[in-house]
Amino acid sequence: MKPTVRNLILQEHAQWLSACSHEWQLLASLPYVVNPSEARREWHHCELCHKPVRYEYHVQNKHNHRELIVGSECVKKFMNAETRYLMVITTEDNFYAVAQYQTLTTAIPVVPTIMFAQPWLPQLPSEQVPQARQLRQTTTQTVTTYLRHKTKQLPLQELKPAEQTYRRLAQAEQDAITTAEEAARAQLLKNQQQRQQQAAQTAEQAEQDLRQSAAYRHYLQQLAAIIVTRPDRATAKQRFEQLSAPTTERPLVNSYQFGQMVTEYRQTGQIQVRRLAMLDHQFVTELNQVTQQLDERQTTRFYDDVFNSCWGWRYHQQATQRADWEKLLTTRWGQPLSLTWFEQLSAQTDSQRVQAWLSQHADATMKRELTQRLVQQSERQPIARTRMTRTELRQFCRREQPSAATLAAFEAAFDRYYQLPAAQQATTHETLAYYYVAHQYQGDHQRALQQLTWLLKS
Repeated sequence: MKPTVRNLILQEHAQWLSACSHEWQLLASLPYVVNPSEARREWHHCELCHKPVRYEYHVQNKHNHRELIVGSECVKKFMNAETRYLMVITTEDNFYAVAQYQTLTTAIPVVPTIMFAQPWLPQLPSEQVPQARQLRQTTTQTVTTYLRHKTKQLPLQELKPAEQTYRRLAQAEQDAITTAEEAARAQLLKNQQQRQQQAAQTAEQAEQDLRQSAAYRHYLQQLAAIIVTRPDRATAKQRFEQLSAPTTERPLVNSYQFGQMVTEYRQTGQIQVRRLAMLDHQFVTELNQVTQQLDERQTTRFYDDVFNSCWGWRYHQQATQRADWEKLLTTRWGQPLSLTWFEQLSAQTDSQRVQAWLSQHADATMKRELTQRLVQQSERQPIARTRMTRTELRQFCRREQPSAATLAAFEAAFDRYYQLPAAQQATTHETLAYYYVAHQYQGDHQRALQQLTWLLKS
């Protein structure tokens, strides 16, 4: 329903009529008049229904003292219970009842409340409701008896205890209301706390699930893989936009924030971004840890590969060794180096000659790292890798299988170059065996694999 004036009147009509009726009372000096004429044209008109009335009740507004003439039917329909009650007594028993009633209510103002208030103490505790009912009944009887006869003697002795009883009951009701409100507030607070606790637990569980998810760990690795290359901000943002972030309530990091991270890591070697307060601190800490670990692994891998490509690995073709050197030159550590540098370094076979050559042709970091590896691998054995990608597995097979006289030799070469976790090492051995056997025969390898799969299942 639209909030128009008409609709408000319709919606609040009953309440407005009830409120308005309490603004009027019978005129004490002349509560009613009976028109002596029996001719209707001589009668006054009711100012509510505008019909001619012989029995005129005079009502007065309590606030502005305006007087109206109202017919008995309109008094019954539109006036409040107090006015209707006085109308009956005034008409049937005592013309001066209204004046007496006003005198009484001036002395004891709570009398109208005790007799006519609706609802009557609605929130009074149930055990006190009979007492309230009895109070209304006896008070009404006392007042009615007093009003039916013209008298100036007020029934104060009878009504004063009633006034005290009412105040006790009203206070009891107010106490009950206060207790109920406090209980409601306490329950509301408890419910709010439970909802907040539940929301906090849900958020905490969601965060834990996110931290433990493969998608989150993979996303950290992807971000770290960009950061460790130390790109310029434009390149970093371009590569960042190509990533797929895990689904979260709000993004873990945006393009601008990631650019700040890349710049900070390039300058300081760590990620803190203290000025970006909106970022999740745990996410920043974990990304910094993953990035530094990846950077350390890649750095270690580079110097391991320099050692292996010069002395540790056995190359069956010189072009293969040259390809490995060219790949190392593309890294950020190898950019100051050259193919000639690698060729000259690999030609140094004696430890003293290597040290002398490094003193003249390598920076302090390169000299320190290679010296450390030369001490650890005094027999110039390969430094085994502890991680392996699919590309690296394919490269190993293509390089080593053609020159391996037996499967055992093929697997032994792999064990020299890679030391993976036991389960992964065993699985890779099985893969190498299938690969080696497949290359010993001419035929449909895919069909053979299908039959092998069938045999293993049966």
